[in-house]
Amino acid sequence: MSASSPSPDAIKGQSRVAPRSAYRLAVLALLVLIAGEIFLSTRQESQVIDEADHLYAGYEYWMNGDFGRNPEHPPLAKLIAASALLSLNLEEPADIDGMSQKAQDFLNASAWLYGADADALLARGRGMLIVFALGLALAIFAAGREMFGPEAGLLAMALFAFEPMLLANGGLITTDMALSCTMFCSVYAFYQYVKRPTAARLAVCAIAVGLTLVAKQSGVFVFPILGLIAVAELAMQARTDPDDSRKISMSRTATTLALAFVTMALVSYATLWAFYGFRYAARPAGLAMKPTLAHYHAQIPNKLEATAIGFCARHHLLPEAYLYGWSDILQIPGARVTFLLGKLYLGRRWFLFPAMILLKSTITLLVLVALAPLAGVWRRNREFTFLTIPAAFYLLIAMASGMNAEARYILPIYPFCIVLAGAAGREMARRSRGWAIAVTALLVFAAASSLHAFPDYLAYSNEAFGGPSNTYRLVSGTNGDWAQGLKWTKTYLDQNHITECWFAYSTPIVDPAYYGIPCRLLDVGDTAPMGVPETLSGTILLSSTELTGYRWGPDVLNPFEQFRHLRPDAIPGNVILVYHGTFSVPLDSAYSHLAAASVLARAGKMPEAVAEAQEGVKLAPDSADIQAGLGRALMAAGRTEEAQQANATALRIARSVHPEFQGPLIKRLELAGATALPAK
Repeated sequence: MSASSPSPDAIKGQSRVAPRSAYRLAVLALLVLIAGEIFLSTRQESQVIDEADHLYAGYEYWMNGDFGRNPEHPPLAKLIAASALLSLNLEEPADIDGMSQKAQDFLNASAWLYGADADALLARGRGMLIVFALGLALAIFAAGREMFGPEAGLLAMALFAFEPMLLANGGLITTDMALSCTMFCSVYAFYQYVKRPTAARLAVCAIAVGLTLVAKQSGVFVFPILGLIAVAELAMQARTDPDDSRKISMSRTATTLALAFVTMALVSYATLWAFYGFRYAARPAGLAMKPTLAHYHAQIPNKLEATAIGFCARHHLLPEAYLYGWSDILQIPGARVTFLLGKLYLGRRWFLFPAMILLKSTITLLVLVALAPLAGVWRRNREFTFLTIPAAFYLLIAMASGMNAEARYILPIYPFCIVLAGAAGREMARRSRGWAIAVTALLVFAAASSLHAFPDYLAYSNEAFGGPSNTYRLVSGTNGDWAQGLKWTKTYLDQNHITECWFAYSTPIVDPAYYGIPCRLLDVGDTAPMGVPETLSGTILLSSTELTGYRWGPDVLNPFEQFRHLRPDAIPGNVILVYHGTFSVPLDSAYSHLAAASVLARAGKMPEAVAEAQEGVKLAPDSADIQAGLGRALMAAGRTEEAQQANATALRIARSVHPEFQGPLIKRLELAGATALPAK
């Protein structure tokens, strides 16, 4: 061998270094890809409904220590997002006396955001929260590599890069990606600790669990998840250890795990208090919550849950804002509506979340997860347990919760499924050239599907359900239309030179005029504009959420029901539906008359107010809401007997026409004594 020729050891070393360098380059490329996808998509989106409230709350936490702002969720994501605004001198709106805390925060947040450069503030906050998406992508690669090999880790990270559900939520100022990241990191850190218990690994795990607790209220489920994994770990050890050493070994393992849980609990408890400034009171300087926590938690339907919140509050066991958040969340189950596959569902339905997974996930991810049993991933008992228990438990909790089926609520299951999919893909690809080609084709298909959905990942549905352009027919709310479509609407109007139009938009807290949209608003209910005629001609734009009846109910309860049976002329961003023509909209016009009646009543012009309400009833005599509006106007005018007649009519209609969707109205009318007189 010549002096210049490398030795066999050197050649072997180079063969090890080259793949490692290639993996590093691939990981870096995927991180850049993920960051680019999220950045380029979110910069084209207007504010989604919750973002202003979260960003404003984070700013208030930093500037005033006011944790009473948006207490529905813990502070972690909001603090990180708002940290980019601390150098700005932003004007803070004054509160309105008598308004509830939740309503006040939404109004203040909107005024605060749009009183400044809203796009610039959103870009700063969104940019900060990309850290959770990138951190989760790295954690997925690391876990896949450690559990199943570097190819599995890299494939899992690539699946992340092409999964619209993760990309859609990765750059928004919300808490869902923060929870997904911290929960996955907690489970992965616990996996490392169980493999080799050390003080350093326990410290990392405890910190991750603590951050999960302050990421979102549902972060508390990390404890039962880790508890179930620990039980499974002991059960597996009982099956594998020899009989003579099993008892001693299991006792040692149980003690180690118990001490770990005590440590995690103490660190998490301290972390929770630290994020609330080690202060029980939600608001500083003696400011009170509106309503108070005592009044708010008393409204929780489950008396056991209400009693537990009250006990913790009396003894200051947890921060007031954290308890207030739980009081808010525990009032939601069963009260919200889900629109799925063209039908409205109220309350709990076991199949809603599984159906949402099938609809909102890429076909590639679904196929690879389904291949996991065939690939034999289950043979890696410990790894399989650490991935399946968290995903299954969290999905079951969501299914049993009674929450409306918003896909973002189950976002934390996706990282575990992706690692499983990466492991299954790697194992199948190693079996034969045919399987390797098939797995590669699946990955290419995922990339194409994701690219087709860009830039509106929120409106994604997979090809089996018709793709993103069909999403508006299948789901609503945060599953498709989260109010992100104003910029695309403006672009469409400009490109088609449209200056006269009507626009029904699902989030009145954002004024479309801020983005230069010239349309007259066509909303209904409490936010109805005045002057809407019975017949509209020209260009009509509907937010897809409005189309579904998500806010009102099905069939005749939906003011926009007729548009559900028409094909839109255009769908900007896959969320805004455009129609051209002449349309009769009597219910919309009736709400407009009620809005005028309310304005006249506040001005003391009672005869005119009653006349406007009566015009509304003429247009929509079979609407309980409109009849109840007439009852309010008559009662304000002192015409009590006529008001009772109108209310009785409203109650009769509400009880006979989809009463399950008119529960709040029925309750209000019953409390008002609407049955005092029979309807004529």
